[in-house]
Amino acid sequence: MDFQYAIFDMDGTLLDSIPYWNRLALDYLAELGAVGPEDLNDRMSSMSIQEAAVFLKKEFRLSKTAEVICRELCGRIEKNYAEDIQLKPGAASYLERLKKKGVRMCVATASSAELGRTALERNKVLPYFDFLLDCGMAGSGKTSPDVYFMAAGRFGAEPSACAVIEDASFALKTAREAGFWTIGIYESSELSPDTAKEYSSQYVMSFEEL
Repeated sequence: MDFQYAIFDMDGTLLDSIPYWNRLALDYLAELGAVGPEDLNDRMSSMSIQEAAVFLKKEFRLSKTAEVICRELCGRIEKNYAEDIQLKPGAASYLERLKKKGVRMCVATASSAELGRTALERNKVLPYFDFLLDCGMAGSGKTSPDVYFMAAGRFGAEPSACAVIEDASFALKTAREAGFWTIGIYESSELSPDTAKEYSSQYVMSFEEL
């Protein structure tokens, strides 16, 4: 399909940031004297960072407000985005190819758009994107299509004219059922690759295949 607009997920799709997120909540809880289960990330995988903060407060009876927890989680990982996190292989070349074809692009992330801005800028790909959105702006995580509809609306486009590029099966399912063209990118931490393939209009192991 020749699409006019591309909506990119950030973590695990554009940025190789998943290893940094995998220990974030567990290490945060440990510093507060709480012990989180090893499957904590699996349980939180579909949540925005704002939803994760609410979940952690309730689940572990933390005395801090959800707003403070969210701010501290963002603060802990901000340094990684500013200094460490790199692009996924082939991402920059794919963005350049889309730009040459006249495709307009944006980012729609479940984490913080501003958190990722520094990594995208440091990796010299920020200028490819018209705008950055996150699920906090849309008011729901990616089990809802709100952030994708918000992106399409900003473009002034119908969902059918937009490709959503994601690594997570639940997000691909959400976008596909909402009428978007979907491109699934393999991520080694993905729990349901078969489901990801099922809800991908196109499924690849890396950007080099696109």
